[in-house]
Amino acid sequence: MAVTLRKLLESVEEERIQILAGKNNLDRAVRWTHMVESIEISTFLEGQEIAFTTGAALKSEEDFFEMVKCIINNQATAIIVNIGPYIKEVPEKIIKYCEERNFPLITVPWETHMAHIMQIFCLKITEEDKANMELSSAVKNAIFFPTQEDLYIPALERYHYSPGWSYCVAAIEILEGAQPVEKERRQRFQKYIENQLSYRYRDVIIFEQDEEILLIFHQMADEEVKEILQQMMRQYECMLRKEEKSYIGIGRCTKNMKCIAKSYRQAQGVLKLQKRRNQNKTAVVYNELGLYKLLLAMEDTEIVREYYMEMMGPLLKYDEAKQTDYCKVLECYLNHDGSVKEAAEELYVHRNTINKKINKIEEITGFNLSSLDVRARFKIAFMIQEIL
Repeated sequence: MAVTLRKLLESVEEERIQILAGKNNLDRAVRWTHMVESIEISTFLEGQEIAFTTGAALKSEEDFFEMVKCIINNQATAIIVNIGPYIKEVPEKIIKYCEERNFPLITVPWETHMAHIMQIFCLKITEEDKANMELSSAVKNAIFFPTQEDLYIPALERYHYSPGWSYCVAAIEILEGAQPVEKERRQRFQKYIENQLSYRYRDVIIFEQDEEILLIFHQMADEEVKEILQQMMRQYECMLRKEEKSYIGIGRCTKNMKCIAKSYRQAQGVLKLQKRRNQNKTAVVYNELGLYKLLLAMEDTEIVREYYMEMMGPLLKYDEAKQTDYCKVLECYLNHDGSVKEAAEELYVHRNTINKKINKIEEITGFNLSSLDVRARFKIAFMIQEIL
């Protein structure tokens, strides 16, 4: 996770820094620093930067105010103002504006060299970026090469992640229609998530993998992880465009570091199921899946496919050849525990129509649907359909 503003300010405490606004919002993530001397330059900000200014190019107090507004609108983390010949003091209305938005507004005296502060900040940010790269690389190795422990345990231990801790993998995928959103959009969501988590959960490892945002929590119950991400989803929902949907799958908490790969696979299975069901309003934990857990845990997917085709193959072929809807009718019938009346009501047809179609389904498949065992077997087949 990116270094926080608080941590950077602690590294330059001796530089007579004064925080005028946003004192309660110092745990925001910082990606880089940027010298911003005009409104035009402030539009180049990409988010999570600290904007430094001397005010050398500002012509009036109003220009200063507009520049601050633009810096905030462009998702900067903070602004540091060099008090001196160009800006003798920060106007009260700007302080008030920043305080209302909980935006950190910081000043340093002219005698303090801004370049020196920027150098220290950039060094700290670079060190943090290096740590993040090493951590994400180690976790990827834990996921894809779990038996090669030397590829991830030493690196994670170096950053104080214990091999004996429990770990929980969560996967977030944001789609536009049926396709993942563009990388730039995904990075924006990742920055937002990092910012929100940086307040209380500094040690969560976050990185992008296969067009998803992965989060690695430790020493937390999976229900706690769900609560955190559920709240997060509600917060960033306003950022989603009309055609965008967000899906969150959460794996089970592991026994130790060596099982991170297992939690990852579980999160992927949950995510796949979420997308098939179009359930994008809630985060789902692997432990909530019931029988789906058993199906997702089966490593021999060929056997699962064979079972599915054994049960559904004849009906699928018939529907395709005759343009009928027997699969849909059967699923509805099973969802209502074999109630012809309820299935007819959902499909807006007469009960006799359902009875005739059930008889035809029995003829095509060779199974008697009055049997609870047969209905259970078909129910499992439809569950398999959701995870294939």
